[in-house]
Amino acid sequence: MNDGHRLEIFGRAFDGFERSLTDQLAQLPGVDAGYQLLEIEDLQREVVEGSLATDGRADVLMLITDWLPSLIESGKLLPIGNPEPDAWAPALRELQTGKDGQTYGIAYHDGPMLFLYRTDLYADPKEQQGFADRFGYPLAPPTDWTQFRDQAVWFDRPSTGLRGTVLAGYPDEHNNVYDFLTHLWSRGGELITSGGRSGLDSAAAGEAVDFLHGLWHVDRVVDPAAAAWDSVSSGVHFAAGEAAMMVNWCGFAAMSADPGSPTHGKVGCAPTPGAVTMNAYWVLTVPAGARDPERSAELIRRLTTHDMDVRTALAGGSATRRDSWADPRVRALAPYYDVLEQAHQHSRSVPVDPRWPQIAAVLNEMMRAVVEEGAGRTALDKAHGTLDALLLRTKA
Repeated sequence: MNDGHRLEIFGRAFDGFERSLTDQLAQLPGVDAGYQLLEIEDLQREVVEGSLATDGRADVLMLITDWLPSLIESGKLLPIGNPEPDAWAPALRELQTGKDGQTYGIAYHDGPMLFLYRTDLYADPKEQQGFADRFGYPLAPPTDWTQFRDQAVWFDRPSTGLRGTVLAGYPDEHNNVYDFLTHLWSRGGELITSGGRSGLDSAAAGEAVDFLHGLWHVDRVVDPAAAAWDSVSSGVHFAAGEAAMMVNWCGFAAMSADPGSPTHGKVGCAPTPGAVTMNAYWVLTVPAGARDPERSAELIRRLTTHDMDVRTALAGGSATRRDSWADPRVRALAPYYDVLEQAHQHSRSVPVDPRWPQIAAVLNEMMRAVVEEGAGRTALDKAHGTLDALLLRTKA
């Protein structure tokens, strides 16, 4: 790469990203590049709503796939060639593909959501016997949401510092929204009907809100403090041994990889109850305002090679490449690498719709009311009306 201005990477604040970028850039002699990591709300405000993608401050953007349809349609991202398309599973290529068929980013950090659980608790003979005596069936990773609720109730022991489960309740339009969509889809519901109207008036939507409201406010198997936790914070608390299980991004199992972690060697992964897995991931993209798009694209290609992907995993991120998933160094880090290919075959993502930021805001407000105010169906009804009006006055 030629000697020019310093390339600036902007992304999300996360220890794994900071460690991986620091290590990776150190492995690229002659490359003058640095990074700035922002809280996810600030990153969204700067990129989706602001001018970071166009004003020349950023040469590379690390973005969640949720934002891509809006950014691609508005011309805020430039297409980037992918020299190794088969290196990634199809589910890790499609969300950065525009309507024009061009690729607008390369996967850097992977989901999807899985069921993460404490293997030491689930394998304990006393826990198994006690659970079976109370609920009438064996203790094992749940295959439906009724079993999930039973197990959360069984393990919820706040007086001993153990909660039934962890949820990320902070209203940042991400995990709180993803949780709702996972429940909606697993119950056969759809956010937007085939006629382009809101699907929030369905029985499935009602069941989804009832279930989440129940975890927070009826069974109370979630630490109330989790209302202020985002996805990363929820993963940190699980890795600290504060809950028996959770549905969350598979990468958070890697937080227990440190031998000093209280949950080291005690975390297992299984499919999400209901067999619907949420898929969202982080990609490296070239913003329209990049000062030298070719240099930006070349940097992205060098940061997403097999060697660099392994370094991402070793630093606490999640590898995205198939050859990395098969690498013994990566497989030894966390249990989810054994199931990623399978999990991605049954994954869904948020609607590939340029209106997603506005849609997400509607669902975010609904879930904020569910978590913070104990609202249930009233919040759902309000969201249905707001979403239906939004969809009627706009077109995808």
